[in-house]
Amino acid sequence: MISLEGVYDFHLHPGPSVQRRTFTAVEAVKSASEEMMAGLLLKDHTYNTTPMVRSINELGFHTKAFGAIMLNEAVGGLSPSVVEIALALGTKEIEMPTYSSKGHYDAYGDDQKIFPYRKRIKPIYILDDHGRLIPEVEEIIQLVKQADAFLASGHLSTPEVDVMVKRVREVGCKMVVVTVSTDMPGYPLDAQKSWASDSVFMEHAYAAISEMPHKKTPIETIVQQIRTVGAEKCLLATDAGNVKLPRNVEAMRELIDRLLQAGLTEREIDIMGRSNPKIMLGVS
Repeated sequence: MISLEGVYDFHLHPGPSVQRRTFTAVEAVKSASEEMMAGLLLKDHTYNTTPMVRSINELGFHTKAFGAIMLNEAVGGLSPSVVEIALALGTKEIEMPTYSSKGHYDAYGDDQKIFPYRKRIKPIYILDDHGRLIPEVEEIIQLVKQADAFLASGHLSTPEVDVMVKRVREVGCKMVVVTVSTDMPGYPLDAQKSWASDSVFMEHAYAAISEMPHKKTPIETIVQQIRTVGAEKCLLATDAGNVKLPRNVEAMRELIDRLLQAGLTEREIDIMGRSNPKIMLGVS
């Protein structure tokens, strides 16, 4: 049995949610706590999870929950005011749009089976006509830099992430490029290698090797990506919560098992699952 003690899951989607979920936030933290996991980053595509995780953390579980907000249409999109309030509440991850992004729409269309609600705004693209970040994103980056928080890429396209990563490095802000090995966004390996740094980490999720995406990614491909970029610049996650995936603890255990079988070492797992998350979350 693979030990999950001290491991962080950097990406999961519990209930309550507009979408169908296989477990609640309390259930996720309780099951992780039974395995002595260190922390979970809880997300939802339609609301800020921070007030929820603050209440859960008062219950005294061993595992600590962390909050995130995805800047989709449901929370007002790329609104610096929304971000300022989220950071004041203690939100750790400020994520660029997912279902509201042009990158998602170009790849999956409206995708009503996954996101079963009406979209009323034009898909969001974070670059202007000259290929520069739009002012709202520039302001959001500055706000996050001033707080003990970090940015995440959402479902942005490769060109958008490329410009954003360069700016984040200039400013001195932390960032996670999420689900890099999943078919969408489907970030190329050369891009991952160029983006990765001491403050910009690549996130690999169990969902990529499951039946959930439109196209499953071979575990060998993920190992190649990790080895090319370096475990020192990667994170592990499950993206659990979707009805097609196992529960969060089972998904994390299976991901680690598959990675070990495919050639990664326990040291590399330790770096990605235990050490690197602390850097992003500001945990001593």
